[in-house]
Amino acid sequence: MKRFILPFVMFFLFVFESSFVELMPVEDWNINRVFVPRFLIIFIIFIAVYHNKIHGFIYGIVFGLLYDIVYTEILGVYMFSMPFICYIISKAGKVLQTNIIIISFLSIVGVIFQEFAVYSINLIIGITDMHIELFLQDRLLPTMILNSIFVILFAYPIKRLLGKLQVSE
Repeated sequence: MKRFILPFVMFFLFVFESSFVELMPVEDWNINRVFVPRFLIIFIIFIAVYHNKIHGFIYGIVFGLLYDIVYTEILGVYMFSMPFICYIISKAGKVLQTNIIIISFLSIVGVIFQEFAVYSINLIIGITDMHIELFLQDRLLPTMILNSIFVILFAYPIKRLLGKLQVSE
């Protein structure tokens, strides 16, 4: 039964990300910024660091492909960037330390890499024509703030959950 906890939590986060965007009343507040929740990749980064690097990589591929199929027009952007980012962050976490503060910071760096990967590919292909200044101000900064709040609130509970699952295996 415990082996279904991680996929269930990740599927919940996958669905919650799109629901969160719909439920967040940015239009009511007259805010012309784009807040992109990246809760799933943060959770997968924590899995890669605190649970199992291979599982984090596999979950990155599976949910990246699912993300590509459901949300984007181009297959492969998330499928390749999510596991790559998780792998790099897990390696950096092992070199630096697996301290929760460092991993929390690295997960935000992973979100920044994810946003830049998506922006770069969309810019190269011609899906977007947003200038880098506008991207940094209207999308990246609000996304960093939103995901930093998520990390501050949920980093310790996620680490505890992964620690309990690690002990039970």
